[in-house]
Order: sequence, then structure tokens, then C-alpha cells
Amino acid sequence: MLGKDLYKIEVNAELSSERLRSLVFFYGPLIGNEALVMYEYLVLKGGKYAFSQINELLMSLNMSIDDFEFYCIKLNEYRLLKTLKKEDHYIFIFNDPLEMRQFMKDDILVRDFILKTSGEHFRELTADIYEQSDHNGFEDVSSTLSLDTLQDWRPQDESYLKIKKADAYEFGTMFDVNVFLKDISLNLLPQRFRTMENMKELATLADLYNISYDKMRTYLPRVARTDSDAFDLKELRYLCMNARTDYKKIDKDVYDVPCLSFLMSLQDGKEVTDYDKKIIYRLSERYHLSVPVINVLLEHGLKNCNNSLIENYLYPIASNLHRNDIRTSKDALQMLSRPYAKNTAKEEKLPVYDASANQALSASQEEELLKLMGKK
Repeated sequence: MLGKDLYKIEVNAELSSERLRSLVFFYGPLIGNEALVMYEYLVLKGGKYAFSQINELLMSLNMSIDDFEFYCIKLNEYRLLKTLKKEDHYIFIFNDPLEMRQFMKDDILVRDFILKTSGEHFRELTADIYEQSDHNGFEDVSSTLSLDTLQDWRPQDESYLKIKKADAYEFGTMFDVNVFLKDISLNLLPQRFRTMENMKELATLADLYNISYDKMRTYLPRVARTDSDAFDLKELRYLCMNARTDYKKIDKDVYDVPCLSFLMSLQDGKEVTDYDKKIIYRLSERYHLSVPVINVLLEHGLKNCNNSLIENYLYPIASNLHRNDIRTSKDALQMLSRPYAKNTAKEEKLPVYDASANQALSASQEEELLKLMGKK
């Protein structure tokens, strides 16, 4: 292993309090304090899905390459770390320690522990696990909650209990967040980041820019940093907008596909520009249009604007689609196929003054009037 070699980290560990106790009390004496600290530091730091030089890791650990390799071997031996190698690329996969009871059932590990410490230390450490408190002769004098506290409960209150709390994300998107999160550990995406707002934006961006489950997974370490309390939606938008996608021809009249793929198909495989990608996002974020409706509007805009996407043309139409609650491609096609009603209001005209009924003035009257007006 060389400092210039490349590495990335994957973490398949969630250190519960029970596993942490086992790590400190059982694994610690076996692997040594230095390897224990390195394991805890890298697990808490989280996964790194982009390859970097091992030298960078050594600087953060303040450790030599020889020491690092030695500690990795120790962690390998006790199955806390799995090391994969391909030429000069390494993948370090950190695993959970066994819980204390599981450790004690492992024939090799428990014997190795007794040999490296002592049988007396092992018995002392595990005594409280097997020891059961003797309750004989004791009377249960615990207070209980009186049912009188429910005397004001009404039949209509019972209806609240029948509402099942939602345990899944339902956004109506093609990207299924529930499927995506099924294999995502809390270490990679902590619970505090799994809000409705964050997950909806994640699913929407995946639909707009054709982001697969695997590709979205690689973005998580950059947007859900364990050392931060904020989910970086701005960085996620940047990553999704700049992701490359393979060209696939979309069949005619099929609109339930990612917008980026749909637009690329409309332009015969040409890469979608940053300008057009931003238009797609605005149609979703500002005008709240669904993906199929956005695709219908993109197609409509290209047909009516000489194969160009012009913001001043698209946005007023998008506003009308939103105002009329158009959510499906069928409804969008019907609305855009209808000509806009012309203004039939009568043109406002100034009244024509009729002087036929005016009284004729004599010459003397006209002269007098002119004097009054100061014109003579």
C-alpha cells in the first residue's frame, strides 16, 4: 500500500450503545487503542464515494502509511473492516462489531479474548449480563393509572385512532423514495435529513434529470454530511443538473418519462444545455407542474417557436396550466390544443358631437362673443 494509491470508504455500521460497549470492552483489548480510535473516527466520519489519495487520509489521521496498513490488518482480522483492492485502488468497508452476547457465542473470538486478557477479567466483564436479580419476597407496590382519566373520552375521539400514521413517502413521482431508502443506512443518510421536504426534492430532481437509484446514492455523502445539520439541496440540484445521461429514444405520445430524457429524444440525442436544464427546473419549482405536463409543454414550445425553448413563451402557458390544475399529459394536450378565445368586446369609440341643433349667431353676437374670449 502506497500513499499515492487511491481509496474510498463505505460504512455498513451503525454503532448502537450495545455494539459500542462490545467494541470498547471486547474488541479494544484485541485490536489495540490506536486501531480502535481509527475505526471509530472513520465510521463516524462516514462514507466517501469518490476516490482520493490515501495520503489525504493519513494527514487527517496523523499517521504513517505503515501504521495505517498495520491497523487495517488488525481490523481485517476481527472482521471490523473488509479491504478490497484493484490495482492501485482500495475500497475500505467498515462493518459493525458483534454485540456482547454475540461475541461471547463466537468460539474463536471469546477464546482469543480470554487468552489476551484473562479468564477472571472475562468473568468480571460478563457477570452482569448473566446475573439475574432476585425478586423473591418483594411485593409490587407500583402505582397504576386510574381509568377515571378517560371518563371524558367521546365516541368521536375514537376516530383519531383509526387514522394510520403514514410510514411511507408518497409523492406521486416515478423515483420511489421508499425503494431508494430501503438499502440506505442511517450512517449514510441520518434520520434528521429524511424530512418530507428533502425527500420530495430528491425524488423530483431524479424525475427531472433521469437520476437512477445508484447514481443518487453516490450523491448522498456530498449533500448529507454527518458533520452538518443541513441537507444541502443546492448541492444536490447542482449534481443532478450536471449528471450525464445515456440517450434513449422515447416513443411518440409517451410523456411519463424523465424530462431530460424526453427533451434529449425530441432533439435526436443532442445533449441538453444548462439553459434548458434550468428551464425544466423552473417549470417544476416555480409553476409546480408535474413531469408529464412539463414534457407536453416542452414539445409544444419547440413546435411553436421554431424548435426553440423561449422562456417568455413557456412561462405564461405554464402559469395557465398551474392555474387550471392540469396534472396529466392528457389534460395538458387537450388544453394546449384549444385556441385561445379572442377578445370580442366592442372597441371603445369617442362620441361624435352633433352641432345641427346649435343656434346660429348673428354677426353682432359673434363679435361680442369674440370680445369676451379676448380674441378681438
